[in-house]
Amino acid sequence: MEYGKNDIDLKWKKKLLFSGIFVQENRLHTIMDRYLKEITSKQWLVMVVADAYDNPPDLTTLAKMLGCSRQNIKKLAISLEKAGFANLVHSENDGRSLCVQISEKGKHIIVNSKNLEEKVHQSLFKDFTEQDIEDYYRLSAKMMNGFGYLEECFRELTERGEM
Repeated sequence: MEYGKNDIDLKWKKKLLFSGIFVQENRLHTIMDRYLKEITSKQWLVMVVADAYDNPPDLTTLAKMLGCSRQNIKKLAISLEKAGFANLVHSENDGRSLCVQISEKGKHIIVNSKNLEEKVHQSLFKDFTEQDIEDYYRLSAKMMNGFGYLEECFRELTERGEM
């Protein structure tokens, strides 16, 4: 399949871009999961995001940051805890809230993945110019806004009984 053909009309491009979001995510997970050892790409992402906080973030915060459900994050966090990469601890501010604290074993994985991260970025963005990266970054921010508009649209359709 040849990517980047320009002789496709705008309506069809929108359809391809929409389905492409899912295809790109699936391909990224498939490739990373095939070669990462000890951990899945989703588990790794939870750890990297959790490690970026000064204090262990709670499950709800991680879910918002990663754009998924709290239940999904909890499943991933439990699997990380079972593997020894993280600990589920109660929040200092709210004893009912669970936080993801990266263990020493998890920190070791994160440090080792930093070495791999540059190679991943070089490979993934090999055909991109600096301007392409700037444009993609800008357009991705607009797409994130689009997800908000889509959720609002679905909520309205649901309230009107159209879904």
